[in-house]
Amino acid sequence: MDRVKLILWLLMTFLAIGISIYALTFFATATLGSPEFKQHFASIPLSARLHIIPGGIALLLGAFQFLPQLRSGWTNLHRYSGRLYVIAVLASAIGGFLLAWYAIRSPATRLGFATLSILWFYSGIMAFLAIRAGNIKLHQQWMIRSYALTLAGVTLRLQLYALGKWLGLSFDQAYDVVAWFSWLPNLIIAEWLFIQSPLPGAKRTAANPRENSQPTTN
Repeated sequence: MDRVKLILWLLMTFLAIGISIYALTFFATATLGSPEFKQHFASIPLSARLHIIPGGIALLLGAFQFLPQLRSGWTNLHRYSGRLYVIAVLASAIGGFLLAWYAIRSPATRLGFATLSILWFYSGIMAFLAIRAGNIKLHQQWMIRSYALTLAGVTLRLQLYALGKWLGLSFDQAYDVVAWFSWLPNLIIAEWLFIQSPLPGAKRTAANPRENSQPTTN
């Protein structure tokens, strides 16, 4: 990794670990989350758990999938943690899609979160299919897109704070915004900064995508 990408990775990982811990302890800790959301999730407990718990796992595992040292030196760990990441994404995306239609805000909020869930599920499937086909470069690109969407769990919370604190929006107004902007900028940044500049190791796939590397999730 170059210096800029390393700094971004460290920041991303620090935030992802924090939100992951929050998600994985959400239902076990009475003081976490607003009472309104606690009550709302209590009315749809299976969908809430299906989204939040696997989502926390995906946040935690996904950040480390981009380490060149893990991909090249700990191939089996990379592969099996990649499999678990994809399973967690698919489960959380299904839970998120179900939750979207019970969102306690406006139809725009529901549509934004439902769109996120569909794209998140699709990106996980495409990442898995790419590595099964032996196309490592395409697999990396879809994993970047997938994790950019996974990071919506982080950017949503940062944006809610910023919109309320700095722009003075009410929670309802801010929630309508983050239903879309918690993930759209993530995808744009991923395409511009990372997919246009492939991760180390991608060049090995130019001659024969099945050679020189072990798959992540097959």
